[in-house]
Amino acid sequence: MEVLHPPIVHFTIALTITGIIFEVLWFTFKRDIFNAGALLNLGFAVIFAWLAFFTGHLDEEKAEKLIENTPAYNILEYHETLGLIVAIAITLLGILKIFNYLKPSNLLRVFILVLGLITFVLVILQGNLGGRLVYDYGVGVKPVMEGLR
Repeated sequence: MEVLHPPIVHFTIALTITGIIFEVLWFTFKRDIFNAGALLNLGFAVIFAWLAFFTGHLDEEKAEKLIENTPAYNILEYHETLGLIVAIAITLLGILKIFNYLKPSNLLRVFILVLGLITFVLVILQGNLGGRLVYDYGVGVKPVMEGLR
């Protein structure tokens, strides 16, 4: 699974941020193309968010045994918890977007925009944690992980 988590995560990040940008553009310019773009990107982001969570969980199970009692362990646990929160936030965002697409509501549009901006921040924080695990501690990097065995 180690080779699946990184690309899936990057698709999740790209789809979520692109969907939120489309949502901001739709909120600002009220063009249907932006509304459809937000819907499609956020819809696919939901699927990829859960794939990222589950592939990350599988990788986490292998990595945590090797990094117990290191600073990376706490970051890994926080990354796992935040991963669940991010997946739930993206799912909620996607579901609300579908409802608002089918039955438009200005109040729901504002709520989606606010939730989208919060989700944007969560995605960036989550990516930062994942980056720290890989670049600062070598978690998931084959030569480093083999050296810990």
